[in-house]
Amino acid sequence: MELTLAQRVSRIKPSPTLAVTAKAAELKAQGKDVLSLGAGEPDFPTPDYIVDAAIAAAKNVANHRYTPTPGLPELREAIVAKTKRDSGYEITADQVLVTNGGKQAVYQSFASIVDPGDEVLLPSPYWTTYPEAIKLAGGVSVEVFADETQNYLVSVEQLQKALTAKTKVLLFCSPSNPTGSVYSPAQVKEIGEWALKNNLWVITDEIYEHLLYDGATAPSICVQVPELADRTIIINGVAKTYAMTGWRVGWMIGPKDLIKAATNLQSHLSSNVSNVSQRAAIAALTGDLAAVHKMGEAFDRRRKLIVKLLNEIPG
Repeated sequence: MELTLAQRVSRIKPSPTLAVTAKAAELKAQGKDVLSLGAGEPDFPTPDYIVDAAIAAAKNVANHRYTPTPGLPELREAIVAKTKRDSGYEITADQVLVTNGGKQAVYQSFASIVDPGDEVLLPSPYWTTYPEAIKLAGGVSVEVFADETQNYLVSVEQLQKALTAKTKVLLFCSPSNPTGSVYSPAQVKEIGEWALKNNLWVITDEIYEHLLYDGATAPSICVQVPELADRTIIINGVAKTYAMTGWRVGWMIGPKDLIKAATNLQSHLSSNVSNVSQRAAIAALTGDLAAVHKMGEAFDRRRKLIVKLLNEIPG
């Protein structure tokens, strides 16, 4: 009998984002002047106070051992406090699961609620991992496309047209990866109320919450529609905000029974996140946002420059 790979793995595509990033690195190694617009990765070093916390943690024998799968208690409490500070959303520590980066949180979210044949509404353009994670869970992506005339923001009318008896989940991402578009508070509320009315799960990716410009705000959908809390999974992490992409610390926030189920999955998948990285994340979340704001100012200068240069190109 011929040995074959599992169909669920054979069907998924490699990450185009990582492929582009690898190609840019290859060209840079050849001495070519390349600006990589692939992976969403700040080019700043992780702030010193976070690195110092990791160094101290590495010397502590307690961090050389296994720790609870859902995350260090101190980190889960820090996420509770951070969520209230940044989003005005009140949760408890047993609603938090710490993951190996936001990408694992995305996978586990879909794996925990999607059954074979379930449809997931996927606003497009989208981050390339979403449809592959949906596919691994046995779900079906239903793309809802919004072009530049809509500022890449889908409407409730579009979502309604895509709704079927098999629709189970709405993926929501604001600020959007990859377009950068941000839904207004009124739009978030309208979409949240529509999802509630149609008894859908909502997976909301808030990883870019601090990368906002020109006075924009990105309110959490559970703050705009509190009744959604029992059917919403919030995905976040330290990667983008604190220039910690390589530290691999993300998290899921959701109803307690969902988090318990996802924790059970993670206990067999990867156990606990690196304790040294978790200690670094505690330092990040409990510190002030001065370094974050400084990086944001630099991002804004670059944003304005690239927009100016693009607008100087005819057409």
